[in-house]
Amino acid sequence: MNAATFVRSWPSVSAWGAGLIIAALGAGAIVRPDSGALATGLGIGMVILGLASLAWGAATLSTGRLVVPRLALAGALAALALATALMFVASAHTSIIGVAAAAVLLVVVGATSAVHLRRRGRTASRPAQPMSVTGLLVAAAVIAVLVTPALGATQDAVLLRYDGTVPVVTHEGH
Repeated sequence: MNAATFVRSWPSVSAWGAGLIIAALGAGAIVRPDSGALATGLGIGMVILGLASLAWGAATLSTGRLVVPRLALAGALAALALATALMFVASAHTSIIGVAAAAVLLVVVGATSAVHLRRRGRTASRPAQPMSVTGLLVAAAVIAVLVTPALGATQDAVLLRYDGTVPVVTHEGH
């Protein structure tokens, strides 16, 4: 196993993590009762991009190569822009941890897509490359460490009360 096969699956797994966070941030912007039209519009765009990121990650992993790298790069940049805009529009209810984690993961997707586009002429006829199971497991572990706290922070930001507290949801009787 060389370094290339070890990290080959990382863009797709990063896309899944970023997609989950972006969709969660967008959903939070949509469901808040006090969300304005701008926050709701940004939220709808983020949910769409989050779902597209999940689909792109699945397609990339299943084919063994980056699919539609131009679209992936544009989607990563658009998701970064929407997340940043949402931080300004609904700053009290947008998780900076969620946005930062999504940004890190989106940079992986965007940078990989940009490098692929730059090398396209030299790699166009190359067959799909194998992926390392070890690399996939390491990528999944790294993503889990980033995504799980980011999703928790996203929920806390959405539920944040005006006095700065977060309600405790109990599961008594279940």
